[in-house]
Amino acid sequence: MSSLPAPQADRSSLPLDQRGLGRLVSRLRGLPRRAAIGSPTAVLLGAGLLVPNLLSIATLGNFIDVGLPPRTGCILLYAALAMSVRVIPFYLTAVLYLAILTFDVVWTLSVSFGLRPHDLVAAVDQARRLHLLASPLYAGLIAVMTATALSTLYLLSRRAVARGNLVVLLVAALALAAADFVSNSDEHYQFGAMFGQGVPNVSAASASGFNKVAGVNGRNVVLVIVESLGNFIDADARNRIAAPIYDKRVTDQYSVSYGTIPYYGSTTSGEMRELCDTREPFSEFVKRAGYSCLPERLYMRGYRTTAVHAFYSGMFERNKWYPMVGIHNMDFAEKLMPQMKRRCGAAFRGVCDADLPPVIERLAAESTQPNFIYWLTLNTHIPVAPGEALTNFHCDREDNGFGLQRVCAMAELWHDVFRAVADLALNPAVGPAEILVVGDHAPPLWSKKGRAEFEAGKVAWYRLTPRPGMIATNAHNETRGAALH
Repeated sequence: MSSLPAPQADRSSLPLDQRGLGRLVSRLRGLPRRAAIGSPTAVLLGAGLLVPNLLSIATLGNFIDVGLPPRTGCILLYAALAMSVRVIPFYLTAVLYLAILTFDVVWTLSVSFGLRPHDLVAAVDQARRLHLLASPLYAGLIAVMTATALSTLYLLSRRAVARGNLVVLLVAALALAAADFVSNSDEHYQFGAMFGQGVPNVSAASASGFNKVAGVNGRNVVLVIVESLGNFIDADARNRIAAPIYDKRVTDQYSVSYGTIPYYGSTTSGEMRELCDTREPFSEFVKRAGYSCLPERLYMRGYRTTAVHAFYSGMFERNKWYPMVGIHNMDFAEKLMPQMKRRCGAAFRGVCDADLPPVIERLAAESTQPNFIYWLTLNTHIPVAPGEALTNFHCDREDNGFGLQRVCAMAELWHDVFRAVADLALNPAVGPAEILVVGDHAPPLWSKKGRAEFEAGKVAWYRLTPRPGMIATNAHNETRGAALH
């Protein structure tokens, strides 16, 4: 016969001294965990390692699909500052922390976007033109950075941080720095402007043969530099975005060639690569050798040189250095916006690229000279605003053909640009023309998966060359060519 378990006593019926003992035991059980969390070493680790490197830690295990360049030096600097708290006053700690944070931000942005520090300063100076908070991604990153900065300063101000175990922090910092370097080292981060010093310049204008024929026969010359047009690894994806220039109407009149070239740096680096065949910064090169650039050479041959860009003229001082390379007519957002109804873009909000062909066609038709038309596109600056393209690749579907939805949204806008190029090529005011389309750099996506869809260090170019049978079909171009000779 089995015995029943003895009923437990009602705690309320226990003597007062036994109830108090029970509460004491409960408190003691929770004490080690609470003490560990609030211990001086824990505070030291939080202030010198965990909080200031929160985003990098999150990327280590792919908990979130965010890619950051290796921050080895920044990780060790934060740890060194936390170790120094016991010997320096808090006001100096705060100043040094803000200095390290500034270096961290500059380093991360420079490597991620291929910006030289000078270019980054110029971008900050023009930040009033940007709509960073309109992007959920940038708004979220700014919020996280602000929260981690305030939290780190709070932890550094606590007395407990000065009593933490320095050896534990040093070992942990070295381990995190090593893990960060191994996890976040990526060949896509090796093509910033700072890492290409001494590398020979290779431009699409030269590699494609475009430079050799531009201006020789009096035809219009069109150069289109497309924001973030990297080279898709997937050939089907490449073919889909460039499909308009392979339409039979276009290929009946033009031979179309495709290739890739290496790039280094950001958009202005891509501009100097194609306009002036150099890897020098625009701020230095144009002062002494702007006369050697393609626009100036064509201007000296009697061409009307025009630039069209859907953003503001002051961004990267384009209104100042464009004339120094030979571009004497410029249509920027200040002039274009009153003519256009739509606006496109997130952080870089301006005129919609897809709406610009009529403007370019009108500029070409108004000229009595042959035209050099330089079109720098805008709308594929990341992050891309969805739903603004004229093309619909059904990016909300998993089988959209471009992987990530944000990459697909960029592809729609690139397709819009190629359709615009096809329209320009077939318009009698422009064509038959020598046309080159090339990316400035690969997309500087924050997503590891997104970056992996593109060939590291390469951009795509497409050249449209009038077929021999088209040489005599444009009487205006023939007249211009005869006048030039």
